[in-house]
Amino acid sequence: MSRDRGLPRRFGRRRGDPTAEIIATVSHEIRSPLTTIKGFTKTLIDRWDRLSDEAKLDMLRAVNADADRVTRLLTELLEVSRLEAGKLQLHFQRVDLRQIGESVVKDLATRSENHTLRLQGEGEVVVRADPDKVLRVLTNLVENAQKYTDGGEVVVAFRADGDRVETTVTDQGAGIPNDQQKDVFEKFGRRDLAGAPSGTGLGLYIAKGLIEAQGGEMGLVSKEGAGSTFWFRLKRWTE
Repeated sequence: MSRDRGLPRRFGRRRGDPTAEIIATVSHEIRSPLTTIKGFTKTLIDRWDRLSDEAKLDMLRAVNADADRVTRLLTELLEVSRLEAGKLQLHFQRVDLRQIGESVVKDLATRSENHTLRLQGEGEVVVRADPDKVLRVLTNLVENAQKYTDGGEVVVAFRADGDRVETTVTDQGAGIPNDQQKDVFEKFGRRDLAGAPSGTGLGLYIAKGLIEAQGGEMGLVSKEGAGSTFWFRLKRWTE
């Protein structure tokens, strides 16, 4: 992803005109990968016979990755539109959170050499929810822990609490200052960290919306120098 982090709104800064902010953010996030796609495609067309197979493959991989990036952005924007219009489609069923956690850990375990992923928690942790939406939320939280911390252990834990089940994702990062925590789940909110990856700042906004649409709640506990814990609670399966 591009390292230019000049457009998405940072935590603690005043909100500008929302329409202008959306246009600026989307334009930036789409322009960067499209520039790469256009450049490599033109090079392949113009110099195909003079390029080695290895060079061609590298360019095609870059094109594929940036095409995925554009697709993710458009998917996020569509999801935001559905959430805010109240048109999100949910398919409630019996969902075993531990199975989803195992799937996420297996999929993301090799994404970062600096992080170790671990599951924690015993007992039944079955909820009434949409499995695809829960998978998306948990994937987002673990990916964020890998992206925004230098390394360490990331723990995905489950705990039954009355008629709810709580899922937590805890990292060993620098933590989030108290005065910035209120902006974490806002649209286009991103932390102003040197070297942090760029993005739209929509991930946590969407994640919270997905959990609340399923009758749940989502929050954050963090302390500077002591890491962060993102949590969400969903209703237990009782049928």
